[in-house]
Amino acid sequence: MNTKIVYSIGLLLLVGVVFLGIYKQRVVYKSASTESAAVPSSDKTIDGVTLIPTSTPILTNAGLSLSITSPVSGQTVSTGQITVKGKTAPKAEVFVNDVELIADATGNFTQVVTLDEGENYILVVANDTDGNFAEKELIITYQIAE
Repeated sequence: MNTKIVYSIGLLLLVGVVFLGIYKQRVVYKSASTESAAVPSSDKTIDGVTLIPTSTPILTNAGLSLSITSPVSGQTVSTGQITVKGKTAPKAEVFVNDVELIADATGNFTQVVTLDEGENYILVVANDTDGNFAEKELIITYQIAE
């Protein structure tokens, strides 16, 4: 077989494995939680495993705290926008999805997020000047009222 074809197949397999690893790393299971989980409006079961949406940190560096005060992950809303509110270190950089903002002098932050119909994943990341960071993911369902 032509060596270029063999190398191309090998490269494609390597890229596929990397993307699969990144995708699997983003899945958060309740069993990995160190916090108490929010009570969801409905659990999902995949292959016999019950997944419960939480606002559990996905990644964290011990030097920075991040809490989301509203909304609650797993919540279903009937409006197309929701306000994400939380608290972290004073003057920390905060990203709500791709929108960058700075926490106030007491660490509070607020950002309005526009929702698409169905499940919406909201990623909140905070980092400070010392290189500490924390990350939380919310799942909010937008259901248009009939």
